[in-house]
Amino acid sequence: MPVELVSEIAEIVHKEGYTSLMDAFPDEHVQPPIFLSEEEAGDLIDLAVIEKKKARLKFPYRDEDHPKYDEKHEAEFDDVQMGIYEKTIYYVESAFKKGSFDHLLK
Repeated sequence: MPVELVSEIAEIVHKEGYTSLMDAFPDEHVQPPIFLSEEEAGDLIDLAVIEKKKARLKFPYRDEDHPKYDEKHEAEFDDVQMGIYEKTIYYVESAFKKGSFDHLLK
């Protein structure tokens, strides 16, 4: 995982108090590489899904077809979608069997 992604995840883990990920991200300044158990990897996928859902709630006017469309909402949502969400899934699936976490993405 790139340093920026690890830093963002570590910040969230500590801000939200996600105990299940504290061993993998022991402080907010942890540096890669990060070693995860399969359980921690699943929890990390959960974190990415939660962040995407929070972005959906924060930026409801992201769709051009919405009557209150706001390009700032679209940009902010896309930052989360293409940032922490997609990158986390990509790196976790690269380290573990592809598809083994699909059930967490629904």
